[in-house]
Amino acid sequence: MKPSNIRAIAFVVVLSVRASLPVAGAEDRPGFDGTVNLSDLRSYTLENNPDIRSAEQRWRAAQARPSQEGSLPDPMVNTAYHNESFDRFTQGGSDFSWLRFGIEQEIPFPGKLSLKEEVATHVADREGAMYRATTLNVLTRLRVAYSDYFVSFKSLEIIGKNKQLLEKLTHAAEARYRVGNGLQQDVLRAQVELSTLLGRLTSLEQARQARAAELNAVMNRPPFDALGSPAPIEKSSLTYSLDDLERLARERSPYLEAARYDVDRAESSLDLAERQYYPDFVVRADYYNKAALVPEWEIGAGIRVPLYFWRKQTFGVDEAAAGVGEARAGRQSAVQDVLAKIKEFHAQATSADRLVGLYGSAVVPQADRSLTSALAGYQVGDVDFLTVLNSFTVLNEYQLRYYEERANFEKALARLEEAAGILSEAAGGGRLP
Repeated sequence: MKPSNIRAIAFVVVLSVRASLPVAGAEDRPGFDGTVNLSDLRSYTLENNPDIRSAEQRWRAAQARPSQEGSLPDPMVNTAYHNESFDRFTQGGSDFSWLRFGIEQEIPFPGKLSLKEEVATHVADREGAMYRATTLNVLTRLRVAYSDYFVSFKSLEIIGKNKQLLEKLTHAAEARYRVGNGLQQDVLRAQVELSTLLGRLTSLEQARQARAAELNAVMNRPPFDALGSPAPIEKSSLTYSLDDLERLARERSPYLEAARYDVDRAESSLDLAERQYYPDFVVRADYYNKAALVPEWEIGAGIRVPLYFWRKQTFGVDEAAAGVGEARAGRQSAVQDVLAKIKEFHAQATSADRLVGLYGSAVVPQADRSLTSALAGYQVGDVDFLTVLNSFTVLNEYQLRYYEERANFEKALARLEEAAGILSEAAGGGRLP
């Protein structure tokens, strides 16, 4: 065996040993060391993924803002003591000495508080849409990582079985060479192909470890935690046309929903900025305690005048108007981005779906029959060993490509459904939060 293959195998052995070491706190986490399926991983991810939890908390924090923004400003309670001289306290002994208690309440111009609450509500709605978008994105990442993980297992399985067949072919070539019916070149070619398969097994094992780490990362588990073999992925179907997907995206995409809430927030902010030209009011009440003399009381009102409107309110309106333009442009950009992704992923899914059908129904069965025929011809001396080896290589490659295209289809479908805001059965079904 080549030294490079030996080093690669040693590297995978080190990874495997490291993966088996205990991790602090591992006993507190549920294990996935048996056969794992996407539904269980999805449930665990929804409960533990930090991106989802962070987005949820931002949404909950934003939901607490509208009530605060729509409330009156806190009243001002104040007191003061008025004395007539500096050498003594004259409370109760002079008509011009008293103790005052007062309260003052600012009342914004009608409509300002409701607009502030409306702005905060749109912000909360946007955070809710981004929470749903984050959840969709995390579930898509989970489906993509699971598809790659499944392919790594199937590839190891295919290469392992084909390795056994190639070993038998190698032994047959060696036996024929020993009795003088074969060529040494055939033996060497078989040994080279066998070494190549061993190298691919090493690379695939390394890929399996990497895919397991990706899945653990999405689920918020330590990368070296054990992860068992994946349950088979049922072949999904592409049942949406591009027109259907565009309609669904405009209705359901949380990214477009968030962009719409951005526009609503900006427009409400502009209405609020224009209302800042109107004055706010202040009402007050005071009580004067003059000890032995007759107590007094007073009520009053004031107006907060926007006197410097040409330096303050005018520029506030300009700022808010620019914000509306930015939000509308952002919404249009989001629409174009989502529709472009739908077009791209739909093309990827369509192409992969056709290749899966082609490989599964024609190419792989034909390659299998070709190898069977070559083996039969080789046994009776009608076919040379190179033909058998080429048939073997072709079958091996197309078996791997079949499952790679299966994974490509599932990954494209997952990304397509994320762009359109669809939570399919392949992702575990249910509704977005």
